[in-house]
Amino acid sequence: MNSHPGKPHPSGPETLVRDILHGLSEGRFAPGQRLAEPDLMARYGVGRSTVREALGRLAAGGVVTLAPHRGAHIRLLTRRETADVLRVSEYLLGLAARQAAEAVLAGGDPSRLVAAADAYTHADAATESRARARYYRALIELGGNSELERLLPALQVHLIRAQLRSSRHASAENERAALVAAIRAGQPGTAERTARIPIATLIARLDDLPDSAFAAEGG
Repeated sequence: MNSHPGKPHPSGPETLVRDILHGLSEGRFAPGQRLAEPDLMARYGVGRSTVREALGRLAAGGVVTLAPHRGAHIRLLTRRETADVLRVSEYLLGLAARQAAEAVLAGGDPSRLVAAADAYTHADAATESRARARYYRALIELGGNSELERLLPALQVHLIRAQLRSSRHASAENERAALVAAIRAGQPGTAERTARIPIATLIARLDDLPDSAFAAEGG
């Protein structure tokens, strides 16, 4: 993948981690791609120890695999791993949506979620990943469940989003609008069902996707 033009400012490990995660969303990095230490050192203007710390953090989060004599690669999920992550995500996002609607029923203010959803809808390619993160953060914070704040970022949904980029569907904006509407109306059951439908639909379509979209089982 090509880096942005111009030499970036020196960065610490956390900045490298964030940029690689954003790069997955933006298409600058891809599942299965090798992350060579010299390339990252030159790209970010940092030393080897900084790069290794960043790669270690990504490996701990399940985003990168580190193998002797093979170096670091962005993880490519198997078909089964993809289904498992999506199944967990379906229930957790459904819960987040239900609790957000319950919070509105109890007098919570959904304005931050509404604004974040609007910004996500109108984001361009350069700002989409950050707008998406703000939207989901606003959703979870409205519901007030600190365990969801901890658990959801640990899932490899960003890997799946990058891995199945060509499988995205055009109705996502309408589905998001329907979800926000259900939350604003204080309808927990409808909000939960609406949040789960797109993920359940993607799970049902996994068997129709080519083997080339996934890592080999047991590889």
